[in-house]
Amino acid sequence: MDTNKKTPRTPLVSVEFAGVLALGLTILVWAGFFLSLRAGAKAALPVGELAAFRFLPAALCFLPVLWRRWHRIIAVPWPLLLAIVCGAGFPYFLVAGTGMRFASVADGSTLVPGALPLFVSLLAFLLLGQKITSTRRNGLLLILIGVLLMLVFSLNHAAAGLWRGYGLFLLGSLLWAAFTLALRRSGLEALEGAAVVTFGSIPLLVIDLLLSSEPLQLHHLPFNVLATQILLEGIGVGLVSTISYAYAVAKLGADRAAIAGALTPVVATLLAIPLLGEVPPASAILGMALIIAGIVLANHRQYTRH
Repeated sequence: MDTNKKTPRTPLVSVEFAGVLALGLTILVWAGFFLSLRAGAKAALPVGELAAFRFLPAALCFLPVLWRRWHRIIAVPWPLLLAIVCGAGFPYFLVAGTGMRFASVADGSTLVPGALPLFVSLLAFLLLGQKITSTRRNGLLLILIGVLLMLVFSLNHAAAGLWRGYGLFLLGSLLWAAFTLALRRSGLEALEGAAVVTFGSIPLLVIDLLLSSEPLQLHHLPFNVLATQILLEGIGVGLVSTISYAYAVAKLGADRAAIAGALTPVVATLLAIPLLGEVPPASAILGMALIIAGIVLANHRQYTRH
């Protein structure tokens, strides 16, 4: 008997639990993303300049990844690469950032990630033919009711242009759903997906800044605002959440990652109370409760397979 054989080491953290931790970190950073966009809107900072905080610092970090993994990235079909860039890159940022000009943190953080499970399910059904269990269907229905409840009661106190914000948020959610499924099907690793999002966005960002008729306002911002935007957008959203969400999708699957992401409005809205003074109405609290109930129910079982 060979006594020198080593028994395989048990990992300290299971793969699924690691995916859950990565998703929890993503939710925290996403909440900070909406707070950052809202703060930028209140400071009248153009969305394109906010995007510079998001993508330029990340480009420095992901340049070695692009250099070393270029052969794997270019092997991905171009429609998937396009969906990845548009779904999580500059086009998504432009849509969500513009929407935040018309609505609050609670509205944006509810509609974008809150509607994400619905769009992921819809796209998976229409494009991939994936069926949905009755349990998951009921959970998605609860999420839909929660989102609609918040919208209906918010529209009763609608400010001018609020409907534009809602429309843009729903479009942003659809873009992110396309990114989620495309990343899953591409086979790219988390760092590779992050590099595609970042460097695919740089040319679009440069074009937007060159075509802008407004003078740059970055140098007019106080240092604390600049530092906050760099930390939240550049490091948090641009680096940390891009990797953590891609990792969660790889370990948990696109459907579970999207559903758990609906927790973002709860975290963002609670943080907006002390940081921005935006107190949610009772309808928002009730809607969040329904969304959480829908998450628990919809995540009870996986999609059925053919």
